[in-house]
Amino acid sequence: MAFPLKDENPTEIKPVLTVFLISVNVAIFAASLLSGSFAQIIEEYGMVPRDVFKVERLYTLFTSMFLHGGFLHIIGNMWYLWIFGDNIEDACGRLRFLLLYFTSGLAASLAHAFHDPSSGIPTIGASGAISGVLGAYLVLYPKTKVYTLLMAFYVFHLVRIPAIVFLGFWFVLQILSASISWIAGTPTSVAYWAHIGGFIAGAALIYPLRKSGRR
Repeated sequence: MAFPLKDENPTEIKPVLTVFLISVNVAIFAASLLSGSFAQIIEEYGMVPRDVFKVERLYTLFTSMFLHGGFLHIIGNMWYLWIFGDNIEDACGRLRFLLLYFTSGLAASLAHAFHDPSSGIPTIGASGAISGVLGAYLVLYPKTKVYTLLMAFYVFHLVRIPAIVFLGFWFVLQILSASISWIAGTPTSVAYWAHIGGFIAGAALIYPLRKSGRR
């Protein structure tokens, strides 16, 4: 198990939109839990592949990015966004950062939908959009060190890993997990294809969207 703690990558601007996205996700999650109709909210605003291909409830391609299924789900997603999102916001500028974020989220949802177009199970979470941030980070900052808590044989180690190793391993793990699930024909609660689609989209978008003249 590898869990990122922080990166060695200072920014020139305050990550206003990164903090805003985290705040909105947390607020919506809290409101969903307190509403007393959590399951109904997921059904109504989660992205269902079958509906997308019927060109129905297309708004869920957007709303599903702000829903989460539990505390571990949202904590994990927001932590990754906090660590890696500030640098991509800094590299792109605020408006283009939002464009990369939401375009990656859309690509993630479509990748998941194309993988299983007949599925009637709602898909939720910001992980597809955040995967785009990770893909962009890997392209721009492959050598940046990431402080990582690594557990091996039930012993924790604090190590500094280049982003290309940390994020590259994460991406390969998504591909392997998606492939194994697909070959075995077993359902999974993790939208691996969404992670793959979002990651590729972010990696492809970062050069045209980054600030001009930036190294």
